[in-house]
Amino acid sequence: WASPANPGAAELACELARAFPGLTVSTVADVGSSASARPSTALRGLARRSRRAADVTHMLLYLNQNTWLEEDGERLAEHVKQAREDKLKIVMAH
Repeated sequence: WASPANPGAAELACELARAFPGLTVSTVADVGSSASARPSTALRGLARRSRRAADVTHMLLYLNQNTWLEEDGERLAEHVKQAREDKLKIVMAH
């Protein structure tokens, strides 16, 4: 799962899904959250290969200069906290 609050994560998830055909990427905007978010173009493009939120096993955390900035940064911090509480494996990329 790639959080829509994580700049660049959806695009990286798309690259990984193209490189590894067996990989599926969640298109759920906010796993475990009541906040609504509009999925990015990259996430909408993965709709054909989506999985339900209950099937999510990993969170992709893309670290860059914009990762923790402003409202998205706060929301991402909540997503990471929820992922840890849900015992998801967190895959970090830089």
